Amino acid sequence: MPELVHPESPPTEARLQRLLQRFALAAQAHHNALETLDAERAETQARMLAGLYESLLNSGEQGLEKLLDLVNSSDPIVAGMAAVYSLHRDCGPCLATLRRIAQEPGLLGFRAGMALERWDAGEWESQVFPAAQVRQQNSLQSQG
Repeated sequence: MPELVHPESPPTEARLQRLLQRFALAAQAHHNALETLDAERAETQARMLAGLYESLLNSGEQGLEKLLDLVNSSDPIVAGMAAVYSLHRDCGPCLATLRRIAQEPGLLGFRAGMALERWDAGEWESQVFPAAQVRQQNSLQSQG
């Protein structure tokens, strides 16, 4: 379950670093589970990634900026997962990262290529980021 941060209590740098470290570890565990065809473990790690993303989303601008920084990770597994979760925020560097990773052999490159295909087909946002979409709609409604 995602940790909730209230607007009156900004996230600490240490808390954000812990969330990012957990995100990186979950991305690696998810990839390893897929590589070993362990569907149950892959699903568990996918849920963990979604929860960590929600926690970063709840951390506000700072949390999302820190996640976007992971797109430049030297670990292509971590960079790719961060790119997928940050596509809606800043698609330029995320797409560049996914294109680079799509050239990798094996499942990692294949998954990056599929992410690019889904993005190009316009099916990504509504299926992958419902929480971000709801937040964006609520923000627009409160402004209007």
